Amino acid sequence: MAIHRPVPRPSPGSSRLVLTGMVMTGVSLVAAALVPEASAHVDVTVPQASAGTTTCEGSQTVAYSPGMSLKPRHVTIHGTATLSHCASSADPTITGGRSTFHATGQFSCVSGDATGVRTITWNNGRSSTMSFTSSVSVNAGESVVAVRGTVTDGEFDGQKWSAVSTMFASRPAACATPEGVPTTYARLLLTVGSLIPGRSALDRSQPTPR
Repeated sequence: MAIHRPVPRPSPGSSRLVLTGMVMTGVSLVAAALVPEASAHVDVTVPQASAGTTTCEGSQTVAYSPGMSLKPRHVTIHGTATLSHCASSADPTITGGRSTFHATGQFSCVSGDATGVRTITWNNGRSSTMSFTSSVSVNAGESVVAVRGTVTDGEFDGQKWSAVSTMFASRPAACATPEGVPTTYARLLLTVGSLIPGRSALDRSQPTPR
């Protein structure tokens, strides 16, 4: 009798998220957004949550007033996000949620820093209020936003959190105009309980800095 052995399955693809520690290349957001739409996607593999962490995929839309141009200027930022495929060892009832955030800072199409507040309403009816700082850098033609902060109220009060996302402009050519880019779209990975953006999905081998 022939013995059928199981065929090994390939392991999940590695994430293409870019960590904030990389050096800014100076390539403009215009180049990033000219990539064909099918490739304008950040692959995210949500891992099994380690002790005390909650990790979610997400998609978000961000509006800028005034729009982002090639020169840094003071910008007010408003955004909405949908979180999905959450893995939480801290609260297993969490599977997703919706989020809004606002921030202000000096932003351009290729760089910038901002501070703000994000609110998440989780699928279990609880909510988290989270303060944060964010920074933009450019690597290989992609504008990457790295976020870190602290939960100040509600679910996970007192914990650190982080996120990383790659922006794609709605009208990339607007970077070169006085009006600037009005909106961007992004995929993101958000983690509560980690100090390093994307750490839970990208690298568990390095010690967490204290």
